[in-house]
Amino acid sequence: MLKFFVQNNKSKPKRARKIRRFDKKLLNEGGHKIIIFLFSLTMAMSFHGFNFQAKSPSTHPLYAGYVQSNDGLSSEEQSEDPSLSPSKNATFIPIPETIKEYLPLIKKYSKIYTFDWRLIIATIQQESSFRHDAVSPKGAYGFLQIMPETGEELVINVSHIYDFRTPEQNIIAGIHYLWIQFNRFYSKGMDSTEGLKLALAAYNAGPGRVLDAQQIAIYLGEDPNKWETIKTILPLLSSKYYTLHKYIWPAGRPRSGYFNNYQETINYVDKIMENYDKYKKLFK
Repeated sequence: MLKFFVQNNKSKPKRARKIRRFDKKLLNEGGHKIIIFLFSLTMAMSFHGFNFQAKSPSTHPLYAGYVQSNDGLSSEEQSEDPSLSPSKNATFIPIPETIKEYLPLIKKYSKIYTFDWRLIIATIQQESSFRHDAVSPKGAYGFLQIMPETGEELVINVSHIYDFRTPEQNIIAGIHYLWIQFNRFYSKGMDSTEGLKLALAAYNAGPGRVLDAQQIAIYLGEDPNKWETIKTILPLLSSKYYTLHKYIWPAGRPRSGYFNNYQETINYVDKIMENYDKYKKLFK
């Protein structure tokens, strides 16, 4: 329900203003109790089939859809690598030429780090649209959009990573960093898919954001190791819910600061998992 309010604020400005005034008043009068009630109601509705899914940002340059490039392989080239053969009854959409030459490397290091290579392909698609020279406004670089400070840290601490800016090293660095996040959030007995989703969220937003969301989940009595819980809680990290934060952190705000760009992270994780499922169906 909280997400429903947020998503509908823009489409209904007059009603949104009323909700904001109402919300502010409630927060000033112990609004954390209202938040707990609404969150519990949201979770209950999700268990009964109500699912307010995040919309994909169609205008973002990195959300290019599912492999829409026309620079695909010919049928002869596709047959060279059995893993690129589409599964039966699947509509084949080729992997672009821009990534084809790096497939052996992707498969090798995906196996070393125990990831499915098709997941890494889906992540590269989401991060850079298969462009090895992609640079984000914040300076993230390459196929897997490694931030300079992250890349430099990996170069110092990982013996087989020495230059995160080359296409090959960028791929290795990105896989290694995703592995770090997976090991941070996965624990024994936990569903590995849930751990993977939390790792992807940390790859996009930083581990501190996910840890802060998990802390709110624990305060609300929800499972901190479920992505559906975390994606519902991420909006509560925004400055709008400062009253709730006072009951959780001594400083009165999340340890990693307020998080107002939560929708990008939600879309990021869901889109990668969606495309990953498509790749699993398309490629053996």
